[in-house]
Amino acid sequence: MEMLVKAAAGKAGQSIASIAWRLPLVRLISSGSPTVLVYHGVGRARAEGGIDGETFERHIALLAKNFECVSSAHLRNYRRRADRTQVLLTFDDGLRNNFDVARPILLKYRVPALFFISSRHAEPGRYLWFSYLRSLKRHFPSDAFWFRGTQIDMRPESREASMMQMRESLLSLRPHPAAMYRAIEEELPRLEDFMMPEQLSDECEGMTAEQVGELAADSLFSIGCHTVDHPFLPRCEPAEMCRQISENKRWLEAASGVRCDAIAYPLGDYNAAVLELCRKVMFSQGYALSALMRSTPEFEIPRIGIYSTSVEFLGFKAQWGNLLRAARLAVG
Repeated sequence: MEMLVKAAAGKAGQSIASIAWRLPLVRLISSGSPTVLVYHGVGRARAEGGIDGETFERHIALLAKNFECVSSAHLRNYRRRADRTQVLLTFDDGLRNNFDVARPILLKYRVPALFFISSRHAEPGRYLWFSYLRSLKRHFPSDAFWFRGTQIDMRPESREASMMQMRESLLSLRPHPAAMYRAIEEELPRLEDFMMPEQLSDECEGMTAEQVGELAADSLFSIGCHTVDHPFLPRCEPAEMCRQISENKRWLEAASGVRCDAIAYPLGDYNAAVLELCRKVMFSQGYALSALMRSTPEFEIPRIGIYSTSVEFLGFKAQWGNLLRAARLAVG
């Protein structure tokens, strides 16, 4: 589906997308089950490739006007064909901007959402690895730094390639993810040395336990597990995989006072061992990006990522996402 949307880039593409989901009687042929959308950070400040609060409000206004926004409790419900297409909003990672920026907008429009929250970045000065790398790329003020005897070229023309190499280098460290986080905290530049506190809060910090509790106290919202450190779960040793899920689940339940019975797999990556562990800890739902195993539907709920600022592409994905995915699987 992403390829189809990208192929329709530019003004012409937005016009096509707009027509495609606004066609008369489109509800009669669109999916009867909810389309599950996934957002990540919603910052106050607009960042390259990101969605800020102003854009997010335009998204939510469109969804609230044209679709039926439902909670995860209605995921298995099927609408009548003449009714509006249903949409379930999910958020991954638990960034603080979800609480500070996205939550007030959702409350304004009374749109329910399910938040999958990692717990590592609830602690001051501890950031999820990809948030760290993204901020290092955006804000590092010099042309180079050293890492394990190698000079990392951070000149503008080299920065993108250098950070891709750094990502692969960190992800190759074992044991995963502990060795990667040791390298970030002990050997790489500190974000606090070149980023302002408000930038760190908006881009990197996670929800505190108190904010998780306040979020969960509102009947409009629910919370789910997203692991402690946001690793690639299949790369973890069995004991570490168990710790990542179980400790995050316990933290969320202590912070919220409610049972956590859903998980979203970080980076959409999971395997049979991950699914079996999720059954053992008594989750009732597991959210993926694409169904990799196609063995356990309730633990492989597919979702559609929202990364474009375009409201027309958003409407297109919400209306047609499920059918396009089914068509792709049928021919694949």
